[in-house]
Amino acid sequence: MHPYKITSHQLLTKRAMTKRVEFCKTINGMFEDGELDAKLIIYTDEAHFWLNGYVNKQNYRFWGSENPNVSLAKPLHRQKITAWAAISVKGIYLQFFESTVTGESYKQLLETQFFPSCKKKRSGQRISFMQDRATPHRTQEVFETIHKVYGNRVIGLGYPKFAQGGLEWPPYSPDLNPCDFFLWGYIKDHCYAGNPETVSDLVVAIKKVVSNIKDDMLEKVFTSFRKRIDFCTNSDGAHFENIYH
Repeated sequence: MHPYKITSHQLLTKRAMTKRVEFCKTINGMFEDGELDAKLIIYTDEAHFWLNGYVNKQNYRFWGSENPNVSLAKPLHRQKITAWAAISVKGIYLQFFESTVTGESYKQLLETQFFPSCKKKRSGQRISFMQDRATPHRTQEVFETIHKVYGNRVIGLGYPKFAQGGLEWPPYSPDLNPCDFFLWGYIKDHCYAGNPETVSDLVVAIKKVVSNIKDDMLEKVFTSFRKRIDFCTNSDGAHFENIYH
């Protein structure tokens, strides 16, 4: 007997599944033709880190002959920090937002922090930029900012319509984004081990986890991305996490 964990996924429509297959076939063809290299893509995303977390009442069950009369208190105001990450062969770039991310704050991050950092690390290779579907990432001003740096070497929802080039990121596809299928889960599995008491402690813990991610681990992530493209295609765009591992 083995313990099995049930996982939940976003319900995929036929249209979404078709879009996922089209994307996978297109990008796989670009890999095979040498137009694109999985290791030369910067994959980005953002995630919330809660200091106290949410209470899942379904996990609180006590079996006994007597009522233990235990009550757990939860804070009225849950503190959180929003992390934005970019993962590539050159490492992981991390930045934090203390307030809600807007198109303007995201644009400022790219212009004043991320692009200058990339410029220092680039070695002349043609890097491509992938971003998720978040609404603040898809404003006209943000697209204009990204286009100045990457031109048509962009993978993102709505970008091909704006630039008449680039590649559309498929809907409901966290299983294809290294930030989602690797980075956020890995960080959250480790950053709470020291029981951070403040948001500042949490930020320090997150940074420490990221700093310990080595090149060989990143190599496995990029290899996994290529495999996931094939799995998604072979499953006709359906979720494949339950059979991938």
